Amino acid sequence: MKFTVQQATGHDTSHLTVLEEYGPNCLMTPATAAAFRSMAAAAQKDGLTLMPASSHRSFERQLVIWNDKYLGDRPVLDWQGKKVDVNTLTGVETCYAILFWSALPGFSRHHWGTDIDVAAANLMPPGYQLQLTGEEYGAGGIFEPLTAWLNSHMEEFGFYRPFTDEAHVRVGTELWHISYRPDAAQFEVLITPDLIRETIKNAQIAGKSCLLGMADELYADYIARSASGN
Repeated sequence: MKFTVQQATGHDTSHLTVLEEYGPNCLMTPATAAAFRSMAAAAQKDGLTLMPASSHRSFERQLVIWNDKYLGDRPVLDWQGKKVDVNTLTGVETCYAILFWSALPGFSRHHWGTDIDVAAANLMPPGYQLQLTGEEYGAGGIFEPLTAWLNSHMEEFGFYRPFTDEAHVRVGTELWHISYRPDAAQFEVLITPDLIRETIKNAQIAGKSCLLGMADELYADYIARSASGN
């Protein structure tokens, strides 16, 4: 399947299919969906019931998250999970603080339908509120068995983690975030510094002037370093 810039930036979902078993809002590329279903079946045999906590996310949804954080209407957290007071930061500093956990609208890998935040439903007690934190997925965490299983098996199904310490990206390590390499690689080549600038110019995004001056660095640090070839 050949993908487009509009699909890469979260403005077009015509390339996606619905995984009905996970609800009407669970969208992935057909190849990603097939790979995830195969991986979920294998995990089930090993006692883990995989579930997508998040899959596709639209440009509009990412824009709301970004603007809320920039304007102080939604918490911005540091690497320790502590709240950052954006009122004490410059515009550029605020952008970097947000980018640690939230992607720039138009350049979230969740736009593509190739990336999934994954959990294991059978490891959660009734009423459990999923947080997607390092504590949950690390040693002693509720999803430690899931992390170990993914470490051993996800690459058999074409998945890898784009956000890890080893990737040297300027974002938090996300053990829950997996990407379907074959399709993700096709989207990565569509992203350029010029596309970042164009998308920012055309969006009602908070911090626009700061972001325009950061476009080359945003590409280098937040797009290229998480690429599937790294």
